[in-house]
Amino acid sequence: MLPRLQTPSWERLLELCGRHAHLGLVLGVLLLWSLTGLAFAEAFFVPVWVIATQLIVAGSLESARLRRRAWLGQYLREGSPWHRWLRGGVVMVVRHQLMGAGLALVLLVELRLLPLVYWPLLLLGAVVMVVARHLLRRRLARHVIARHVAAVTRRLLMLPTAGLLIIALVMAALWLPQPYLVGLSWEEALLDHLQGRENDSLLGFFVRLGSTAEITQIWVMQNAVQNLQVTNPAALLGWVLLLLTQSAFAWAYVRLLVGADVLRREGRHDDVDAERSGGHESS
Repeated sequence: MLPRLQTPSWERLLELCGRHAHLGLVLGVLLLWSLTGLAFAEAFFVPVWVIATQLIVAGSLESARLRRRAWLGQYLREGSPWHRWLRGGVVMVVRHQLMGAGLALVLLVELRLLPLVYWPLLLLGAVVMVVARHLLRRRLARHVIARHVAAVTRRLLMLPTAGLLIIALVMAALWLPQPYLVGLSWEEALLDHLQGRENDSLLGFFVRLGSTAEITQIWVMQNAVQNLQVTNPAALLGWVLLLLTQSAFAWAYVRLLVGADVLRREGRHDDVDAERSGGHESS
């Protein structure tokens, strides 16, 4: 067995596993958060919220500063002191902290409400992002400045990955069984299916909000289709709620994975690989 472990393929596999162990750790924590009991989730809600926020902010700040540097480099002279003044300071950080806190809250609440059957989609999304990043990085190495290859690669991957995940989540939400709410009033639907009503903690409050939005979306769409208590134009409201919730969840999830990459400073290793790839391909 030992000689086989020394082959280049095994070495490459072990190297890839080691380089992406941080993503496995993040996914494991998210899965634990999704499955853990209520008492544990309540006790660790604020720390997990803070950590998730910082992961999301790390990725969003990298993207924002990359855009800001490109803008400043286009309009300002190289020696201008405005580069230092406009490159992004407290205002940028506070804005991204607030947006990150909101996205992290959506992510954590949705994970508490999400059925386990959705997890293969989330894991597949992470795998697709890793593979696509590796392939795209090799292509960008010939065109992008080496120190920016990792950041540009992450920025280009976020929107397509989130878009594919949104489509998959929406299709799953439409395909999987849902509670039958046709003919019920909105209050009756909430009374029968609202989650978190027995919990008065901060987490319970947000879970009730998320569950209310989910039940409202299902109730509006089902009753609109059946032409019972809700008029047909109201079906648009159901679709909007479905797309908004799934889009926010998918965007927060992808942002979290990207932020984990940024905080690990994997860009240093990526830049070295990019230079090697660019050198091999140019030769």
